[in-house]
Amino acid sequence: MPTVSFLMSNYKTPPAYLRRALDSMLAQTLTDFEAVVINDGVKDESYDVLLEYAAKDGRIRLIENEKNLGLPASLNKGIGQCRGTYIARMDTDDICYPDRLETQVAYMEAHPDVMFAGAWADVFEEDENEIVRTWQSRIGSPEEYRIRLLFGNDPVLIHPTVIFRREFLMKNDLRYSEDPQFRYTEDYEMWTRCADRGNAAIIDRVVLKYRVAQAQDRITVRHAQEMAACGRNTRKKMLARLGIEPTDAQDALHDRLLSGRKPFDVRYKQWIAKLLRQNKTYGVYDRALFRKMLHDRWYTIVYYGAAGEKSGRGKLSVLLSLFPDGYGRFIKEIINKRLTKQ
Repeated sequence: MPTVSFLMSNYKTPPAYLRRALDSMLAQTLTDFEAVVINDGVKDESYDVLLEYAAKDGRIRLIENEKNLGLPASLNKGIGQCRGTYIARMDTDDICYPDRLETQVAYMEAHPDVMFAGAWADVFEEDENEIVRTWQSRIGSPEEYRIRLLFGNDPVLIHPTVIFRREFLMKNDLRYSEDPQFRYTEDYEMWTRCADRGNAAIIDRVVLKYRVAQAQDRITVRHAQEMAACGRNTRKKMLARLGIEPTDAQDALHDRLLSGRKPFDVRYKQWIAKLLRQNKTYGVYDRALFRKMLHDRWYTIVYYGAAGEKSGRGKLSVLLSLFPDGYGRFIKEIINKRLTKQ
């Protein structure tokens, strides 16, 4: 059996992009791999490219869908066909650096406690030699990552850089959700379940060139609201484990909590208190770390909220929210009385 199974799904990929992606896979310094490629119900030029490459290199295993199933279902079908010790995700328009597999397999071998891991990527538009930026993320501890997922897909595991232990996916029956409510965030929703069952990591090495094409940008803009809704559905699913069914107002507040976007809102404090109470009851997250992370976030929100106030009284009002509610109001009343006397 191969050491690694590349896993990718093709649907109307521009032939030039697909050729470059396949060439980068076949040029890996670690050669003991297979490439499981799902052709998702298309018979176009990209399909002809796949037939050509599969004919000249036996490591490429082409699997065809009779009709278009979509990315999650296609990836799930591919997972069932993978035979490698590891499964490495790859998109049909991205480009692997030659040592991608060598780097990721070496990391996984050196960290047997890690079940799935992403890595860094260089972002480019049309010219792969013109790198726009390097996309870097860091996870911290696995439990910290689990907690951060409660608020969104941050830090980001760049989907086409992720490598899994195949046994981990099979043993825990982990597959991408095919539920339409997660249609545009199938990776984020998948990470929430993976992180509950095994440790995640991000390898601080660039292993991939990540293409951001103009067409992709247009699709992202066109479906921005649907993508946001899918993200909220994932977070609501996680909040349900804490026994919380948020109202629309609470959902919006939770969505803003990590960023602490303006304006300053004292309701963050009440929402954090609710999250802490519910976690104490249900025991979903490590209580000490959960408290620390939420309190750190609250202190940051207060700091920037006070900095954004123009008047001294406004700054003071924000800073007093750090105190327990009764003490804060008491101190504020005393100060207001003294200022009034002056």
